[in-house]
Parts: sequence; C-alpha cells; structure tokens
Amino acid sequence: MANAIKIELVTLSEMLFSDSAEMVIIPGSEGLFGVLPRHAATLANLQRGKLDVYNGGSITRRFMIDGGVADVTPERVIILAERAVDLDAVSTQQLDQKVVAATDAEAAFINAVKQAI
Repeated sequence: MANAIKIELVTLSEMLFSDSAEMVIIPGSEGLFGVLPRHAATLANLQRGKLDVYNGGSITRRFMIDGGVADVTPERVIILAERAVDLDAVSTQQLDQKVVAATDAEAAFINAVKQAI
C-alpha cells in the first residue's frame, strides 16, 4: 500500500497484530484519536476501548485493548497494551472459560470484551 502506515499491537505475552493499514482509531486516555500515514510523532497513554484498523475505507480488524501506550511516528504506530483481544477471532464461549480463572481486573476486561462483540 502506497498510502499506508505500519501497525503493531503488542501485549506482554505476544505480538497480536502486525500489518499495514490506511488508518487506525485508538482509544487514548483523552478520547479516541485517528492515525494516518505521515502522522506527527506522538506518545499517548491509552484507556480501555476498541481499536479499529481501516483498509479500503472500512474497518478490517477490531481489537479491544485495556490500557497501555501508543508510540506514533510518521511511518508506524506501535501499541503496547496491558491486555488485548482480537474481537474478530474470539467467541463469548472462550471468554466465559477465561473469566473463571481471571483476577478481578482481568474479569472486568473480559466482560467489556463480551459487550463489544
């Protein structure tokens, strides 16, 4: 893609997503913000919310993140999230199984993911 930005979504345990996109909408601590190619360098705190990846003018991937930091440069955005779930690849049944062994903070995040699906 000639007019794309590289996106990486990383948690403590894995690289959840790495690809290029036309735009990404990120849940910043002060509200949602969009990142396009050639965006000004930015370091932003993140809050719990949906991260939407756009290609072809529509959302192609959706993730729920639980806080973290976004490091934005004109060529790429790296999102370091405390927790993240691919909303397009998880079922409520899988989430119900995870919530049984989860801490209070993890259970609250899992319930937020279930609402976002």
